[in-house]
Amino acid sequence: TDIIQEMPTSNGDQIVTKHDLHHCRTKCYVKITNFVWSIANFWNIYNFMDTLTSSDIKGEPYKINMCINRKNNKLYLFIRCTDYKEQINIYRYNIYIQGTEGAILCTNWKRFYSNTDPLYEVCFQTFRLKGTKCLPNNTLSIHFTFESYENIVHITMYENMMIETQKLTEAMNNFASHESNLFVTFVVDGKRLRVNKSLVCAASPVFNEMLKKRIEDIEEEIEIIDVEYSIFQIVIFYITTKDVFECKFDAYNDDKKSTLIPLLAAAHKFDIIGLKGMCEKYLTSLITKENAVTYLNIAINNNAVNLANYAKRFIKLHLDDIKYTTEFLEKIKINPEILLEIVEQKTFEERASYIKYIDD
Repeated sequence: TDIIQEMPTSNGDQIVTKHDLHHCRTKCYVKITNFVWSIANFWNIYNFMDTLTSSDIKGEPYKINMCINRKNNKLYLFIRCTDYKEQINIYRYNIYIQGTEGAILCTNWKRFYSNTDPLYEVCFQTFRLKGTKCLPNNTLSIHFTFESYENIVHITMYENMMIETQKLTEAMNNFASHESNLFVTFVVDGKRLRVNKSLVCAASPVFNEMLKKRIEDIEEEIEIIDVEYSIFQIVIFYITTKDVFECKFDAYNDDKKSTLIPLLAAAHKFDIIGLKGMCEKYLTSLITKENAVTYLNIAINNNAVNLANYAKRFIKLHLDDIKYTTEFLEKIKINPEILLEIVEQKTFEERASYIKYIDD
């Protein structure tokens, strides 16, 4: 679930964007019960009995009834509850007869719906045709496998990011007004961008440190390296906008997604906190099991704490699927401490057990 809300603050020049992300992973714990019912002297029993009940099945509140229908010339197997206060908790089952050549007359996995329906049926003519292959030493050996849900665990991770965006007009009030008409030209990939000094110094401590010794100059040029021109344009757009800046990135647009990562790196390089937080916000919504380790590396390289913590929690949530991937194994080989950091991340667990007992 991805929920984004914008809330006004007491300061009219700020907007706080609340960005909520929820993930829930559900694990079902299954109990497997194997039961073998061997009936010796089967044909003798067939001649004088219509119904036969199995022994107790250890740990289960049911037995198996074998019913012989001579009119239809069929054998039916039913399940019978042995404790009226308990419910039969079977999700699915399969049955086969053990013959001299292995399993025969096998069923596929079947869903269990009601104990009024037969679990299994077979025609006696089939037994007679198969002869000793089906009943070695006149013994009918029926194998049952029952699967039941013991409990369900919901593991949830929740991320709440508060992105506070300040109008740069307000930020400029904290900067010397007599400097507002001074400009600086940035040269990136041979292209020039002319920007108001007051704006860039108010938005970035890095730019402020870079320009404070040259503040008396009328105008100058500064070369920017390690940042592409298209990315630096977005940085400058963020700095110079007169209103609250908001990038609209389409999660299904690969070009837009590829912009976010270098934009995060640029925001980190120039220490532009608002832009950096905005990039983290969008990148968290793009994390999947396939790219979680990659995004964790990106976060660590750019000191993006919110993104890193989110990636760690996401990896913990899906650790069963991620722990054997090449990327994850390489990561913990280079940085073993990261595994402990992932395991120690907090998630919320909610357990739901199946009801075994029926109230009077």
